[in-house]
Amino acid sequence: MISSNAEATSQKDAIHKDKTISTSCTHLWESIGAKKKMHLTYAMEMIRDFETPSGIVAKLSEVCDRAHRCMSAKNQAFVMVVTHGYNLSQANITKETSPGVSTAQSPAGPDSTAGPTVAALQYRESEKLIEETLKAHLSATSGNSVGVGEFSGALSRVYECVECFLDSHKEKAFQSAFIEPARFYFDLVGDSHQRDHVNIHGINWYLALLHGGLGIQLPLLSAYSDGDNIGVCDFWKGLSDNAWKEFAKEANFGKAFEGIKAFEGNNRQKFKGRNVTVGELPQGLRSAKAMLLGNSSTNNGRHAKALALYLGRYAYFFRRDWLTRRMFENLNSESLPEYIGFRKACEVLYASYPLREANKESFIEFVYADEYFTELDETRVGEFFEWILVFRGSAGWAMVENAAGLPTQEPTSPGVGVWGSVQRKSSLLGVFHEQVEGRETCPICMEEKDDIEKLDHWMPQGDVSEHKMCGACKAEWEKQEKMECPFCRELLHADEMSAFIKDAVAAINHQDQMSPDEAAAIMEQWQMIEMMLQGQQKAIVRIAKLVVEHKDFVASIVKGTSGKCRWLRDMAGVVFRLDSMYKDGELKVPASKGKMLADAVEAMMTPIEGSNAAKLDPHFYGALYTQAVTPWLCAWRGGASTKTAAEHVRRAGRVIVHGVRKHKIDRKAIQQRLVEDYVQLAHEPVWGGQQEDVLYQTVYKGKK
Repeated sequence: MISSNAEATSQKDAIHKDKTISTSCTHLWESIGAKKKMHLTYAMEMIRDFETPSGIVAKLSEVCDRAHRCMSAKNQAFVMVVTHGYNLSQANITKETSPGVSTAQSPAGPDSTAGPTVAALQYRESEKLIEETLKAHLSATSGNSVGVGEFSGALSRVYECVECFLDSHKEKAFQSAFIEPARFYFDLVGDSHQRDHVNIHGINWYLALLHGGLGIQLPLLSAYSDGDNIGVCDFWKGLSDNAWKEFAKEANFGKAFEGIKAFEGNNRQKFKGRNVTVGELPQGLRSAKAMLLGNSSTNNGRHAKALALYLGRYAYFFRRDWLTRRMFENLNSESLPEYIGFRKACEVLYASYPLREANKESFIEFVYADEYFTELDETRVGEFFEWILVFRGSAGWAMVENAAGLPTQEPTSPGVGVWGSVQRKSSLLGVFHEQVEGRETCPICMEEKDDIEKLDHWMPQGDVSEHKMCGACKAEWEKQEKMECPFCRELLHADEMSAFIKDAVAAINHQDQMSPDEAAAIMEQWQMIEMMLQGQQKAIVRIAKLVVEHKDFVASIVKGTSGKCRWLRDMAGVVFRLDSMYKDGELKVPASKGKMLADAVEAMMTPIEGSNAAKLDPHFYGALYTQAVTPWLCAWRGGASTKTAAEHVRRAGRVIVHGVRKHKIDRKAIQQRLVEDYVQLAHEPVWGGQQEDVLYQTVYKGKK
């Protein structure tokens, strides 16, 4: 038992024993925006009020695991906490509004007389909506007078249970079709760094693919702007067909690959296919951002066809027969608190079921073929689910199994869920477009508006006259700080981009008045621009050209070079990036400008190289390498040339090694200014492997 606030705030996580729970939660809270802070705070209150002690410990342990990592991991921690808090609050609302349940269970506490919460009132409104929409359906199917209130209450409970089950089922299918196969491939090839980042960065790309290709939304949310394709590859091409057969087995559904028996022992290499390139999915396609991978799945062409395999293997876990049995047996067992009430609700619905049999008094008798309730009649369950609109009839389940790469089976009954929704989505959109043809409709929200305007492109390519938004959608787009056209991914806001260039040049022009950290922040701003414009190399080159040819920038660089000014080293990243773009033929400027950039590089590097190299503060060495590896990473992520950028990284690495050996520079102090993820990403592409990375071997491994 914790006896004081001091003891509570110093409590360590049981799993991550080096992390303090309160510090981790605070770190997460401080890393998010003001609006998210409100959601996080409320979610934490819900977990405090309604979760069990062991559940709180487990959830906070997950926070501790992610809160100190990159923004993608922090985003996952935020989504996880908010989703869990929401589910707990909804479960409490159900109790609050259900007959016979004491209001002492409401969030207001046991002595509350404040009445139902706002959320509870909204819940009741949804109940009324269900009642109204059901009347026509019930009249048509039963032909009898139905107690709508009782029926709608039972139907609501079934829907809640089904929704809860499907959230879990979708996550397990995602694990078996995406996450665990990807982790298994990287484990087979001995790349632990990529394997351990599948759940951090790779997950964003796979979620975007699933959402873009099938319209499936999981309880997990993708960071669609993620440009770190760590943990991404064409893993189904890298694994054999036998590997898929193991992941597709019902006994292995949702399991981590480490828990699958067939993958144990010395024979695991038989599950390996061909070697594939990290960051490319499918092989040959390197998307700049996660959301662009999702877009690729909907475009016609060879990439969409290759990605169809991934979508098909996810859809395989929603086969009609298997999903029917799995969902019904799980819900009917009421093995989880969230499923309680399912059996009783089905009995209420069965009383009005038009296919009800007189000699089958209960629903359980109706759906089981034997007196011991062991032989489930999946056809009857499926028809019942269709009647209450849990399933929707659709053909095409043989197509699902074909796309998954498994033997075709003739469908014995209509399809459900995933595949059917995709087909209906296509046909409904066609009908919709016919109905609104000739009217002014916003292509984003699909509503008729009177304030729809063409988007202001900075570098329009082809006809962009139909690239439009209504005022509300445009405001939301700008609120999210999105700079590209949602239709062609071309840059928007010509005036704003010009202002950015002007501000950036002005900052460079006043470097002598800045601290080293403020100077280094210039590269961070450039990095953000490149991240936002990934895949738009022409736009990046145009910005670089405007900067290099700006008279104030030229004057500042010339002054810094001739005087070997300290601030030039502090903003080395920008110089490295521009010099690389020029030398690799991407930046077309006069030779005099190219020489200016090359001279600036030499002015930074020559004084710290060779036998007469000056001794500098350890933090400078770490900052120099970060300033070199960041522009290389920008080019690498964006699919631009990295030849000169990689040489800058190697040169900076050799400078640090020389400094450590000559001046006995403190390695730990150097590490404080390095980004270890960036260092690891450079192992293979820049150095040719971890063993060849002299910076890593010297600074991290202590090699002399």
